[in-house]
Amino acid sequence: MSNYQRSTRECSVSQLQPELLTAIREYFQNHDLGDVETECQLCCETVTESRAGIGTTPNMQTNWLAGWLEPRADAKEYLAVLLTSQALIWARSGAEVRANGANLQNIQVKPAVSLFSKNTGLVVEGLIYDSKALIRGTIGMGPELAAQKFYEEVQKAVEKANPTVKRKLPGWLGGR
Repeated sequence: MSNYQRSTRECSVSQLQPELLTAIREYFQNHDLGDVETECQLCCETVTESRAGIGTTPNMQTNWLAGWLEPRADAKEYLAVLLTSQALIWARSGAEVRANGANLQNIQVKPAVSLFSKNTGLVVEGLIYDSKALIRGTIGMGPELAAQKFYEEVQKAVEKANPTVKRKLPGWLGGR
């Protein structure tokens, strides 16, 4: 069982947490992505809450004693994820607010589902902006229909921007 619970809702960009919206606007400006409200095709916000309320964060688990001795004030984190015609952009609150993104042509995505908990997300593989190395990471989202719709729309957009190449089998293996 997971130490945290996620809940995802579809929303407009203007309905995001103010600190996430500020980080996303700065990211759009710094990467010449246009106006966020105009370019955004789909937007979701996920709230991640610690089940224990102390000593745990969505990204790191600590033992119960460390959690009791060093309780965390921020048992809630927010994540905003936006889809544009050319990019997937996300911003997360926590110790610091940070935004990242990737051009749809440079990534592959697939839904992530945990076998042992109700955690879901979107696995992103490829190049993100400001990086020279390939990454593989999961953007955690809740089990709601808004998250499922977001996964489907991102998969369609990535497939359109970066189509999967169908490879033919050599003739000697039955390919003609």
